[in-house]
Order: sequence, then C-alpha cells, then structure tokens
Amino acid sequence: MMAEERLSRIEQMTNEKGYVSTRDLAGALQVSEPTIRSDCKELEKQGRVIRVHGGAKSRRTRGILTQSSEKDMDDRQGHEQAEKDALCRYAASLVQDDDCIFIDGGTTFATILDHLKGKRVRVVTHSQIILNSFTSENGELFMIGGNYSPQYKMNLGPAALADLDSFNFQYAFLSCAGVDIDRRKAYTAELETAEVKKKAMKLAEKSFLIIDSSKQKIKGFYSFADLDEFDGIITDRTDQEVPDHFIIPEEN
Repeated sequence: MMAEERLSRIEQMTNEKGYVSTRDLAGALQVSEPTIRSDCKELEKQGRVIRVHGGAKSRRTRGILTQSSEKDMDDRQGHEQAEKDALCRYAASLVQDDDCIFIDGGTTFATILDHLKGKRVRVVTHSQIILNSFTSENGELFMIGGNYSPQYKMNLGPAALADLDSFNFQYAFLSCAGVDIDRRKAYTAELETAEVKKKAMKLAEKSFLIIDSSKQKIKGFYSFADLDEFDGIITDRTDQEVPDHFIIPEEN
C-alpha cells in the first residue's frame, strides 16, 4: 500500500469511528505502530486528523475529549510550537514590571518565560514545565503545592486550591483542552485542572485564554468557563470571521 493511500485509509477510518487506536490502525493496514504514528503526525500537519494519546481522532467527530483520550504532556511537547511561542510573546507583552501573574500548566506556555526575561514580575504557577524553565531573570517564582499529576505535569487537588487562594493577580494566563466557538465554552478533559483555572480567574484582575487553532472546535468532558468570561482569547487564527473576544496577534 502506497503512503498516500495509507493516509487516506487512516483519515477514512477516523472519520467513520471518531477515534481509532494506533494498534488497531496498524493491524488494519498491516504496518508497524511507528509507521502509523508517523502517518498520523503527517495527517495532523495537513489538518486531516487530530492526534491524541494512543491513536487519532477525526476532525469531524462530535466526540468528547476525556482524560483517557487526551495526549500526555510529553506527547504534546513541540506540537504547534511556533504558533504557541508567538502567542506567548503577545501575552508577555501585556505584563509590566511588578505585576503578579498566574501561568497555567500545559505545553502552551513552554516559552512564555523567554519573553518575560528582564521584567520584574512575580510568577505563580502549579506547572512543573514553568518551574523547570524558570531563572532569576524572570523575577520571582511561587510554586503552588498539591498532588502531583505525571500526566499533566502540574500540582492539583485541594492543597493546590488552598495555596492559590492566598494570591491576587494582575493577569491569569490560562490554557484549555478545547473550545466550542458556537456554544462559547472552554473545556478541560477532567475536573481537577478545571478547578485550578476557575480559582485563578476569580483571583485575577484580567484573565486571558491562550489557545492555538488546533484546539478550536474540540469539546472536552467539562466546561469550566464561558468564553465571555475572559478578557481575551489569544489565538493564531480561526477558520471564520474573528469571534468576539478573540485576539489574533498581528505577527500571525
């Protein structure tokens, strides 16, 4: 089977079933799982499927993204990274010296600290990704405690919420699993990360949702906020007229 024929079959199977595992695709097409992963990466690059942990999801599906179907942080690292970096650059440009900000977990914010260097800021986070990349050039860091989640690389649970309640922020920069522009909802794949996001929004003067375009039209298990609750949704592009509250930085 030629490569393009294989790509078409993978797209067809995901559209028919909504989600197909890497193992099932490899068995059906009689190729190795690494080949399927490579094919799915190419299909996602072309905008034909959505890669998730253990397989691929149709872009047409009405299915719900859950914790078991969401990709781990290690799998997401590097995905849409150029777009995410541009969004981080814009978000960092809003921050002034002496601001206190909350930075959410997730690979979306992998490079935001690079764009905050030289600013005197206080950063509050529950994200190991932020902790690992923080330096003295970024000001001060306050790491929230809680139960550590290896899947999400962040601290969660009641202790995290209690720690967070001690702070106030000029800005909360948040990520999510997906948004439904028509219903104007922001989603997570489970509850614990959502509770931290909701708490941070209450403690912030302004809240911004940062999403690359791959997360648009993805419904998650749990809706944690209406899009109108954010002061802005910063994204790289949309496939329709720019909705209310959406900000597309000029460099994109």
